[in-house]
Parts: sequence; C-alpha cells; structure tokens
Amino acid sequence: MIINPSQSLIDEIIPHLNRTGKDCSSNLIVFPGKRPSHFLRKAIAQRIKGSFIPPVIFSMDEFVDFIYESGKREFPHPGGFAEAKAGAGRKIETIDAIAILYDLHRKALHPLGGDSFQTPDSFFPIGLKIYRDLEELFIEGVKPAMIKQIEPYTTEAIPEHALKGLQSLSFFYEQFYAAIEEKGLSTRSLRYRVVSEKNEDAELDSYKQIVFAGFYALTKYEKVLFKKLLEKENTLFIFQEGPGLEEKLSDLGIDKTYNTLPLIPSPPEIHFYSSPDTHGQVYALGKVIETGLGEIEHINEKTAIVLPVAETLFPLLRQGLSFLDETGYNISLGYPLHRTPVFGFLNSLMELITSMDDDRIYIPDYLKFVLHPYTKNIYYNGSAEITRITFHAIEEKLTESRTRTFATLQELEEDANLLNYVLEKAPKDEKGITKSAIKGHLKTVHLNTIEKFLSFENIRDFAEKCTGLLTYIFHNSTARLHPLFYPFSESFLRELEVISKSLLRDFAFNETVSYFTFFRKYIMTAYSPFEGAPLKGLQLLGFLETRNIRFDEVYILDANEEAIPATRKDDSILPFRARQILGIPTYIDRDKLAAYYFEILLKGAAKAHIFFIENDKKERSRFVEKLLWEKQKRDTSTDSKNYIQPVQYKVNLDNPVPADIAKTAGVTDYLKHFEYHATALDKYLACGLQFYYTYVLGLGKKEEVSGDIERIDIGKFVHKALAEYFKKRNGRQLKKADLNVEELSLLADKLFEEQYGKDPSGAAYLLKVQIKNRLKDILKKYYIPLIMEEQVAVLGTESRMAISEGPFHLKGFIDSIEKRGNKICIIDYKTGATSNRLKINFNKLDPDDRDSWDKAIGSLQLPFYLLLYSGKTGAKIRDLNAMFLLLGQSGISPKIEAPLFETGDEERRYGVLKNIIRRLLEEIVDPAQTFKAASDKKASCPDCGFKYICGTQWVVK
Repeated sequence: MIINPSQSLIDEIIPHLNRTGKDCSSNLIVFPGKRPSHFLRKAIAQRIKGSFIPPVIFSMDEFVDFIYESGKREFPHPGGFAEAKAGAGRKIETIDAIAILYDLHRKALHPLGGDSFQTPDSFFPIGLKIYRDLEELFIEGVKPAMIKQIEPYTTEAIPEHALKGLQSLSFFYEQFYAAIEEKGLSTRSLRYRVVSEKNEDAELDSYKQIVFAGFYALTKYEKVLFKKLLEKENTLFIFQEGPGLEEKLSDLGIDKTYNTLPLIPSPPEIHFYSSPDTHGQVYALGKVIETGLGEIEHINEKTAIVLPVAETLFPLLRQGLSFLDETGYNISLGYPLHRTPVFGFLNSLMELITSMDDDRIYIPDYLKFVLHPYTKNIYYNGSAEITRITFHAIEEKLTESRTRTFATLQELEEDANLLNYVLEKAPKDEKGITKSAIKGHLKTVHLNTIEKFLSFENIRDFAEKCTGLLTYIFHNSTARLHPLFYPFSESFLRELEVISKSLLRDFAFNETVSYFTFFRKYIMTAYSPFEGAPLKGLQLLGFLETRNIRFDEVYILDANEEAIPATRKDDSILPFRARQILGIPTYIDRDKLAAYYFEILLKGAAKAHIFFIENDKKERSRFVEKLLWEKQKRDTSTDSKNYIQPVQYKVNLDNPVPADIAKTAGVTDYLKHFEYHATALDKYLACGLQFYYTYVLGLGKKEEVSGDIERIDIGKFVHKALAEYFKKRNGRQLKKADLNVEELSLLADKLFEEQYGKDPSGAAYLLKVQIKNRLKDILKKYYIPLIMEEQVAVLGTESRMAISEGPFHLKGFIDSIEKRGNKICIIDYKTGATSNRLKINFNKLDPDDRDSWDKAIGSLQLPFYLLLYSGKTGAKIRDLNAMFLLLGQSGISPKIEAPLFETGDEERRYGVLKNIIRRLLEEIVDPAQTFKAASDKKASCPDCGFKYICGTQWVVK
C-alpha cells in the first residue's frame, strides 16, 4: 500500500490487523524507529475502547535482533568472510569495536598514520570513523576486493593521500570482521547481513499478519530481506507518498503506479517566522502557543515541537514554554552529554588534575572545582551550608594573596589562618563547628573527589572511580535535587559501565591526562535520552523522532541550513567519489532522506509554524526556500517577505545620563567620620557617583585568583622590593656602596619565592627576570647618578600617616620619603610609563571655577601627601617637594621623575591645591550637594566598573 502523506500511517495499519476479540498478539508490526509503537497502541485502545493484548511491535533494529538471536542453529556467514558461530554472540558497543580496531592497528606492518594514533585516546576519533565506514561497507555488501580495485579507476577523481587511506581501510575491512567472528561477537551490520540471508520462516510463521510500515531509505541487505518478505502472503508493506519514493520502490521491484491510493489535496496552513537568534525564535514560538491556548481546550500529543538542534531544548523550556507546567509536555530526543552540568563537574575536576605541578594544585582550577554547585553543596551533618561557607571563605582568603598560584592539598588542610577564617564565617549557633571539624570535613571532600583522581590502574579503574565520584555526589550533596541531575547522571553511569566492561578496560595509559583525553573524546559521542510519557501532552521531538507519526499542528525550530537538512560533508575516511563508486550513502542521500520526512511531516499537518534564524552566519533551509517559492509562484509574487513574520527586538538608542544621588542624613553622618585618602578624593573629583558606589555603598569588582600576574601585582611587588631594600638604609646619607645591585637581586629572589614559589616557570619566570632587570636599572641608572649629583638620605619607606584637618580625618601611605639636598621629597612609585593622567595643569586650573577642577587636575595624590607630611611633622612647604617616579618607562634615567612643582612657586600653588582639597571635603559632607556623574564621561566611564549600574556603557573613548 502507498498512502497519501495527509493520511495517518497509524490509522491505516489498524484495519489490516488480525484480531480475535481483544487479542492482537498474532500481529507483528515493524517501524523504522521505536516511537510510533506508542501511538499505535493508543490508537488500538481507542478503537477497541478498552484494554487489549497488543501486537508485537519492533523497530527495524529490534526486528533484526529478534530474528538473529532467535535461531540457535548455524547459518552461513555471507560475503566470503569466515562463517559465524551458532547463535552468534552479543552485539558489541562502539568502544569494543574501536578496541578491536586499535589492536589490529598496533599489529599492522604499516599502521595508519605511521607513528600516529599509537594510544587509545589518539586512535579513538580515527577509529570511530573507521568503524562507521566498515559498518556502512558491510551492510551495503561491499567486498574487500572492491575497495582495492577502486584505485585503477579513480586516479584522477581521488587524491593520492585519499587512496592510501582506502588501502588502510581495506586492511581493517579484511581483518575486523574475522576478529569479530573469532571472538564470537556481532555488530549491527553483521546482524543485518546474516538475517538477510537466513531462512526466518520459523520465527515469522507464527504470526497471521506482518506489517512493515513507513520505510524509505534502505540498505542493500534490508532490500534483500524485504524482497523475500514481499513474497509472503501474510506480509503487508505500507509506504507514504513523498519525494524519491518511486526510486526506492523500484529498488524493491515494486511498480508504484498500480497500487497508489488517490492523492488527497490537503495543503497545510504554513506560517514562517524569522529571528536574529535562538532566543528570538523560542520567544516567538512561546507567544504563538500561548495565544493559541485561548482557542483550544488543551494541547495534546497531536501537537509537536520539532527540534533539529538539541541545544535549543533548554532555551525553549526556560523561555519559550515557561508558562506551561512540566506535566504539559513530553520530551523525546537525545541531548549531548558533553553539554550537561554533570560533564562540567567532571571536566572541572579533570582540568584541576591536569594543571597540577607534582603534588601542588593550581589554585584557580581548585577554586573552580570546589565552587561548582555539586562540590560546594556536599553535606556536613546533613546540611550543605557549612560546605558552602567553607569554600567561599577559602576563596576570599586565597584571593587576598592571589599571586599564590600553587599549593598542596595538605597545605590548605593544615593552614591555621585559613581554618580560623572559615571558623569566623561559620554560624555561631551551629553545634560542633570547630577548627578540627572543618579540617576533617575538608579532608573528607578532598579524599572523595580530588585524591581519587590522582592516578588510575587502567581504563576500568578510571571508569569505576568516575562512577564512585558521581555516586558520592548523589548520596552526599544537594546535586540530586538539581533539575535533571538524575537523568544526566544516570546516562553517565550507563556510559561508564560500558567503558568499564569494554575490551579496552584493561589498557593502562602512561599519563593520567590521557585518561581524561580519552574520556572527553568518548563522551562527545554520547547522548542522554529524554524518555518521558510518550503520549502525554505537547510533544518535543528531534527531527527523526517525527517519522511515521501524523500531527495536527507542528512547530519546527532552527529551520536553517546545517540543521534541516543536517548538511555536512561525510565524517569518513572514504572520499565522496569513492562512496559513490562503492554504492554507499553520501551526504546527498542524507539530504534526500531529510527532504522526504520534512515533506511527510508538513503534508500530514493541518497547520505548521516554521521558525528560522537569519543573521550574518545562518541562512534559512533550502526546504523553507522551496516552500516560499511555491507560495510566490501561486501568488505571482517576487517578494517572499510578505510571507515571513519577523521577530524584532526593540532597541532603545537613548543615551541616558545618570541622575544625581541625594545624601540622606545617615550618609552625611557616615561621610563626616570617614577617613579620607588621596584615591577617594581622586575618585570624587572624577565622578561623584563612582565615589558613592565605592565608599558609601562599598561596591567593587570581585577579586579573583586568575593565575595570571596582573599589573597591580607587579606594582605591589616592585613597591615592596624597593621599600625593604631602602628600609635598611633609613636615616643616613646614601653612598655608592649602599646601592648594591646584587643585594637587591637576592632580595627580589627571596620575595618572589615567598609569593610565587621556589621554581617559577613560564610567564612567572620571565616576569621575574624582567622585574629583577628593572630593579637593577633603578639602582644603576637612577639612584647612583642621583647621589653623584646631590646628597640623598632615606627618611622613611612605606610610611603610614594620619592627621586631622579641621573636622576631617585624613590618612595616607607614602612609598618613600627622601631628603635631597636641602629639600625633603615625597616619592610615589608608579609602574606606568606616562604622567599624563597624573599631572596638574596649573594654566587651566581656575580655583574659583569648580567646573575646571576635574579637567585640570589629573590626581591630588602628591598635594594630599604634602598636606599629610607637613601636618604630621610641621615642615614648611618651601622645604618640601613631591614627585612620581615612572618605573614603567622604556628606559630608566633621571627623566622618570614627574615632580609636582617645577617653577619654584611651591607655596602659592600648594596653597591653591590645599584650598581645593578642603573645599572638596566640605562638598562631600554637604547634605545639599548631590553626588553627580562625571562631567568628562569619555575619560571616566569606559573603564569604570559601575557603567552598567549608571547605564553609561554607551560611552566610548
């Protein structure tokens, strides 16, 4: 029978069933896939109006397995290979096939790739391609000799390097299935091939009616089998009309014309939606469904959302269908395991182990692992709170010394300061929380996670330890309460069991990291099946899951090229031309298959909604283009835009200016008691809002342990090295003998070891060399020439000072105080190379014009330090000066000085700046003065951490 796509394949089967009352068990039904069986059983129940004994229903693979395994007698193994053993063995997993291929590869005289692919992890990807090719060749009846004979006919069509690959493939083809037979195993293709040659009457004669329904693309041995079954009186084949079917039926010897049912014109109502991204299309779909809920009583299994791209599933659930209860839909598709949070958890642990330096862990990777939701929510006395507090406190403490990049687990467990800090953070009313208890809990977590992954005996041991870790997390954390943890972890446990029982299980790698590489490559091929209640509510299906099922209304997402059809070049060792010559499917055949099922799906529906993404990277599917062209021809239109509903975002291009923030009485009181420093004044001068967010609200960028040595860390290191070096020379005039380059170098080594460890490598080592060279240059090219010209004495280093200036409390931290000749110099080290953003332009500064201050003053740091020093010591300004030393300049020389005063008019200019400082302080505490945004937004906003709060991210330099 050939039926029209608008007819239900399921409904057409039922009248042909042989039924005795409510007993349908004498019928055998075979579909290409598994899903239609659920719909058929429901349809029979509705027809019978009660319970019944169902027919035997198989997918094609299940049918072949049934026939293959039911006979215990010997039967010939076709194709010139060795004969199969009686009732031949279990069907192998892909990993077993790759293990056999790997063994053949290692024993080969001329292994594929020469010295490459010599370990299972490196061989796995190429082994996967080889196995897929072998199975295709085998199921299509290709003889090994045919592969060898390709070369004389294809020297021009196939490149030389590809021909070498074919020669290697023929070696595997000859050896692989012989090895399978010898081990008493079987593969999918082998089973198809054997069953196609087998006399299966004994297994099928007990059925009064056999129905094969909904088939289209067939392999050679499916065709052989079907031709035999077509001769049986009790066998019915039902096909659905669609593009390319006539050719497929011709291969079976069927003349399509003589039994085709009359075509029933039933064009579906099709709507098209264009979106710039995934979120736009799922939002539009949600709105269409939500609007339709008012027109129909409910959504049932006759409505399907088709997801050609599995990655769209969660945006759809969280955004597009958020208005539906989870019981209102059913999901049936495979979701990539490598995209799940369970893989993210395992991968973070593998990255941690990989980055270890002997027994020392890399702190950034350690924090990434312990702050994963599965780790930080491990129970302590039945609650996850203490573990969360512990690891977040550890994060805070390690961030304080973020230049510390490596530590052993024992060092963390025994660090008294760290444990005390955790104890301070713990709830005071929590019983049994002691430093010893926290230490014990930390050790337990380390023991059951990180330490278990430090070494493995073999692949089986690795898989079992992964299983143990997931089991530990399931029983000892809140992970099992997380959405979808159970199905995802269950899928991982199934895959880990396959690995632990595979033929690769006893292989041992030389390096621990190789286990991780192997596992990652394996998981890239694995999927987590969503198996809900198949007939419950709205159906969320993968593209092929829609086969043989008629839906009243369909919603197709991601109707783009590379999705429908999933057009990609063959992931194969066999070149395209070779596949054509050998008669095995190419990507062109897959595209035809997609076109057939796409048309069947649409023509079976009364209404269809097709969503696609259009941007500079994606274009709509060729199938969509065809549908639009048909509409254009019908309407004699040259423009397809009239048929497409665009999903557009409203973009607000207004550039908001942050509003002023008024001071409350509490804020004013707080500011009156605040200890002001130069940085705070600089922030206020540049932007009042930045001052407010930083010092009133206490907001700031979260510091992280990145593992990289940042500019601020370099600055702190240089400051500390110079301070410690000159501290030993305080109070005396510097002589050339005091400026000992070797001593400064040794001091730098000591400080570097304290912060970065004994043996820095890579970037840290290079930085150490650079810093030491720069410190040497500072002595040799700046300080030695300086003391040759004038007397220099160090009066203080890293000096902390605090004074009261009227009602205000001021404080500061001065890098170096030096007496140079008759003047005392306040020194501030800067690791930058220019003073442009630090200078004060007295020519532009008008003390009476408040608007000129932030434009003329780069920084008030030096005048603020002079105010501190003179206020603390009583020194006269005429005896003082202040300067920045720009240590980041390309070459060190006396030119690195950037003094505050250069003209000799120190007292007048200092008086102006002191008055400005005083007026700024009064302005800050004045309740009538609001906090205002920066007047020069180009200078302040682009690098400001609060630009998203203010809404000034639109400002660019």
